[in-house]
Parts: sequence; structure tokens; C-alpha cells
Amino acid sequence: MAAPAACPICDGQLSLLHAGTARELAARSLSPTNHRTGEHGDLYRCRECGTVHQPSLPRGPELADLYRAMHDDAYLEEEPGRRRTAQRLLDMIGRFSPAGRLLDVGCGHGLLLDVARARGYEVEGLELSAASAAYAREVLGLTVHERTLDEHEPEEGYAAILLADVLEHLDDPVGAIRRCHDLLRPGGVVCVVTPDPGSLTARLAGSRWWALLPAHTFLIPRRTLREILTGEGLLISDDLAFVRSFSLRYWLEGLAQRGGSLAAAIRALQRAIPRRLTLSLSLGDERVLLAHRAELLRSPHPLASPRGREREVHAVLPAYEAASTIPQVAEEMPGEAVDRALLVDDASSDQTTAVALQHGFDVITHPRNRGYGANQKTCYSRSVLDGADVVVMVHADNQYDPALVREMVEPIERGEADVVIGSRLLEDETIAGGMPRWKWLGNRALTWVENRAFRRRYSEYHTGYRAFSAEFLRSVPFGRNSDGFVFDQEMFAQIVARGARVVELPIPTRYFLEASSVSFSASVEYGLRTLVVLARYRLDEQRRLRWPLLRRPAARLSSPARSGADRA
Repeated sequence: MAAPAACPICDGQLSLLHAGTARELAARSLSPTNHRTGEHGDLYRCRECGTVHQPSLPRGPELADLYRAMHDDAYLEEEPGRRRTAQRLLDMIGRFSPAGRLLDVGCGHGLLLDVARARGYEVEGLELSAASAAYAREVLGLTVHERTLDEHEPEEGYAAILLADVLEHLDDPVGAIRRCHDLLRPGGVVCVVTPDPGSLTARLAGSRWWALLPAHTFLIPRRTLREILTGEGLLISDDLAFVRSFSLRYWLEGLAQRGGSLAAAIRALQRAIPRRLTLSLSLGDERVLLAHRAELLRSPHPLASPRGREREVHAVLPAYEAASTIPQVAEEMPGEAVDRALLVDDASSDQTTAVALQHGFDVITHPRNRGYGANQKTCYSRSVLDGADVVVMVHADNQYDPALVREMVEPIERGEADVVIGSRLLEDETIAGGMPRWKWLGNRALTWVENRAFRRRYSEYHTGYRAFSAEFLRSVPFGRNSDGFVFDQEMFAQIVARGARVVELPIPTRYFLEASSVSFSASVEYGLRTLVVLARYRLDEQRRLRWPLLRRPAARLSSPARSGADRA
């Protein structure tokens, strides 16, 4: 088969990763317990998003027909371990959605659904394999439909949807994530379990990695998957290594298949081990991600409203424990300068959400505290999905003057800039404004180093007052960035790599207790992480080590109609 022209996920360039066999694909090759190596077709890896793709697999109805004919007689031999694994997944889901309607996509024989039903969920499954679906219905008494996710049209939304060991089998994984978003009720959670081709285990195993199977269409790296989930408007709460439970004999059989000259000795050991001995283990090459459909809370007295202008401007406020400062921010922000004011509460323990709603901000609340960078990801992706042309970030702790929002967005509205930076050092009065001297010195020193690494002459890199055009945000994979404070410096690396037009504007400094909570040790850690960013940027520039953050984005951020409907 000829090499595909481009990556179906991000349109990036593909290169051959592992040559495969030319044998015709049979339904039995798709069974979940078939982990024999070398039976796949040619595997290609995208140089931009890192996804591993097997283009020789059939698509659409032809692939679905193969799965309908597939049966796996060995699957239930590991039933006790599979039920333990299901219990762990449901424990994770239950922290956020302990009851309600639950859909298991690709439910197989229905073991997880059976466990979930015993916990009180109202369960439903989708499964193409006629044999597996029949077992789930006739033996376990479950509601299981033999249809695809696209064909499924439920009467109401779900509290939880599982895509466990499913995403890698689909010919449109991004479309499946989008469909799950639409089938969830607001606040509902989707659980994705999938192999990570970017993991250390996968890299060390090479062509013998267990996930290189004839049934796997796409293997999406963890960073790219997180970016896609965020780009579909979902809020990630958990990203953990997946622990599976199998009999020790099952684990050893997998090792023997890849053991080469040691295979005979491993199988001899396998026969000597009692059948009931089980082992729960993570190989470090599968992730469990929980992502939630954002519930938008509307202020009864909105600070901003649509202005009917050519370019729509959204002000976004990342917030954590900001109840005491939000009223002053609302008072100073010129609502007439923006079309929307959205605050994202990073699971504060105070009254941040309630106070923000009272003072005119729409609010999205993270299900768990995820960090400053994760908060910005939600701010930017949600705004662009909701139709923003310009996004300006204002801190909810009132460290930056909200009255300057109009000035911050004007260079972008006039078409003169892609990014606007509010600089405290352009007209340096930071010490007089209350910045601690040690922070001033650190800021100056890091800015000097960054200017040399990036070959730029910006006055400051460490300000949180920024505005972006939607076109720029769509052009960079910011969803792959850190969830922490170094997100801002990774954004600067992306700004420089994309050759974005940057305008700096002088802004005053505000330092007080609520706006200056970053400790000295945290600042040192931030500085060290910034140096790592610079090293990665230069290594990528020299083509010595490719950095996924500087590659083509996989998230499209191009569905304002759907997200706009969520706002209604």
C-alpha cells in the first residue's frame, strides 16, 4: 500500500515507523486477546503530533463488519482480573459521577457494565461483535446495542461514558471524543483508556511493543490526547497510569511472546505457577484520562454583552481563591470593551464561583484543582470554541489593571499584532509598585537569558497580562503545555517559533498580599523550569531533539456553532 499523504489527526507529515506484514486482515485478528507481534500492517508516525497510524486497515462499514464477525473465546478466562480492573475505573469515575446513566462504548462481554450495575448505575453498552453482545444480553441480562457510537441516539444524556480500550480501534478517534462530549450531560465525565506510543515503555520495546496490533488504527500520544480533549471543550481532571489485573500466567504469556530465546524458560515458569495467582500492574504505557463536559454558569447580571462588532472580544480570568479580589476587578473592568467575561475557577475552596456570578462573570469550575496553566487552557479553548476573535487574559487576583483591557486588545483588532503583552518593565516602576526586590532581580535575569535564547528583545516574559488573536491560538498546540506556571514560558516559545507579531504595552505594577502568594522556593522552581524550556527550544531549533510543543496542533478549535449552542 502506498504511504498516506498526511496524518489524519493533524495533517502533519508521516514517516514509516515499522514495516508490517502483507497478509489479509481477518476478524479473528481483531480479538482483544490477540497480542502476537508482527501481524500488523505498515505503521506510520506523524512528525507533528506523534500519532502512530495503520492506514492499511479498512474504514467505515468494512471495518465494522469485521468487528461484527469477531469473537474471542479466551476473553472470559481472565474474568476475575477484568472485573477488578473495572472496579478501579469505576472508583475513579464515582468520585465525580457516583450514579446515573452510564454508557460503555465497546463493552465487549459486558463485565464492566455488570459491575457498574451492581453499584447502582443505569447501564447501557455498545458492542459490534455479535458474539460478545449476545453474551452480555443473554448471560448477564444487560442492555447492549450492536451499533456504532455515531449511530447511537439516546433520549437523554449520560452521567458517564467509557472509552476503555476503544479509541485506538476507531477510524475517527477525534470524532468519537466529540460525539462523547455531545452525549454527556453538563458535568458528566468521559473515561478514556488508551495506549501511549510516546511512553518510555513503548520506546524501549520498539517493534515488540504489545500495542502494535493489527486491530489498532491510531495510537495517540498522551500529550496529543490531552490537547484533543481540551480542544473539544472537555475539562481534564485525572491523568493516571492504568493498572490492569490479570493472572500471573497471563502476564507471563505476554512476556514469553516477546522473550526471544528466553520464551521456553518463561513458559516453563508459567506452567509451574498456580492458575489463581493474580497480579495488578501498570507497565507505564497506558493512561486513564477523565475529562468532563463543562457546565457553564451564567451570571444573572452579566458584566459584558455582545457588542455586534466585526471582531468578538472575550475577557478570560483564571481564578483560584479569588473571592476577596473579584469585586474590585469587576468594578474596574470596562464591560463595554468586551463581548463576554468568563472566569474559570480552578476548584477554589472559598466562594470564588458565587462571588464571580454575583459580580457579572460567567463561570466554569474545574472539577479538580489543576494549576495555572490548565486554567489558561480552559480559558482559551472555551473562548475560541465559543466564537471569540480576540482573547484577553485578566487575573482575578487584581494584580493587573482591568481598566486596560481596551488598550490590550486594540493592536489585535487593528490587525497590527497576533499577541499583546502587558509589560511591567517597559517603563520600569516595579519596585515602587511593590514588587519584592528579589523578584525584580529574578525577572530581569531570566528576561536577559530568554532574550538571548529566543533572539528577541522583549522587556518582560513573566507578565500575566496577555491578549491573543484566535488565529494565533489555533496555530499552536497550547493544549500540550504544562499545567503549571511554566505554561507562560512555553507559550513564549510557541510565539517565537510561529513568528507571531508581538506588541508590548506598559502596564503598572500592583503587589499586595492576595496578588503575591508565590513563594521564593516556587519562584526558584519556576526559574529552573524556564531554563529547561529554553534548552528544549534551542535543541529543537538545532534539530537535535524535536519538541512536541513546537509542532503542528492536533486540536482544531473550530466548532463555535456547537459550543455556542452550549451557551444558550
